[in-house]
Amino acid sequence: MRNNSFLILFLCTLGFICQAQTNGNSPWQPRIVDASSLVILETANISINRKIDYPINNQGIANIPLENINEGDSIFISCMGYKTSIFQVQNKKNLLHTIELTPVSYGLKEVEISKTKNKLKEITVGTQAFSITSNGVYYDSSFGLYINNKDKKTGFIKAVNIKMFDRSDGIEMPFRLRLYKKELGETFPKLELMEPMILQNVKKKRWFNIDLSHLGIKLPEEGFFIVVEILGKEYYSGKLVKSFGSYVNQIPNFAETTFPKAYNKDNYSITMSTRSKRWFLDSKTEYQFQAKILTYDE
Repeated sequence: MRNNSFLILFLCTLGFICQAQTNGNSPWQPRIVDASSLVILETANISINRKIDYPINNQGIANIPLENINEGDSIFISCMGYKTSIFQVQNKKNLLHTIELTPVSYGLKEVEISKTKNKLKEITVGTQAFSITSNGVYYDSSFGLYINNKDKKTGFIKAVNIKMFDRSDGIEMPFRLRLYKKELGETFPKLELMEPMILQNVKKKRWFNIDLSHLGIKLPEEGFFIVVEILGKEYYSGKLVKSFGSYVNQIPNFAETTFPKAYNKDNYSITMSTRSKRWFLDSKTEYQFQAKILTYDE
């Protein structure tokens, strides 16, 4: 009887230790939802210190190892059409299980515009040439187009248009959009104009239009860069698909042209090296990116 008591005590103690170890090693799995409707946000993104990004699954849940989080880290939760939520980690044991994002107000820009007597007109800037090829077959790759503002127009960036192909069966796969300000004397992007967005072209449109009117982004005096980034392999299925006789990753493809730049001699394309993480000029390529600008009539 005494031996049985010791056995029961031993098993209980062992179970408690195992449970404690399991709980201690369990990941942080926050659910991201709309604050007003509590609908899950599948296209949201969580970033630690804006250096490490984690995708959200179709239940709106991230899966982040606790060992990747330190006290004092800044957590950024973003989603297109919602205000970015930011908080600092005080205690890893008290991390939120549900994070609510608040929809942005679409009336902010109109209030600001109404202060001027000048009327606004919409123009499209960026690439004008047609394309028959595409780029984007590697994880963690980045492509950008500088759009000049040589006429020194003033106004707002209303939307961005990205031309996409489906040659690797990945046109609806996620990618990141960034906008950068062109600074005087600088060739490559440095200063961001907005919080990065992770997007999905779920309707598989050849020209994917992203509305940015709610952000009220002023048109920089020296122009700006549109940059798209293919994410890390953890965001994708890992599936290889056949494209023009070769097997490639099932990820987004972005249209480009190598035709002479008859229309866009004042713009230029850039590509980031996946090894050195440095930008370089892509003089023989023109990425098919556009922007819709609201500018003042003079």
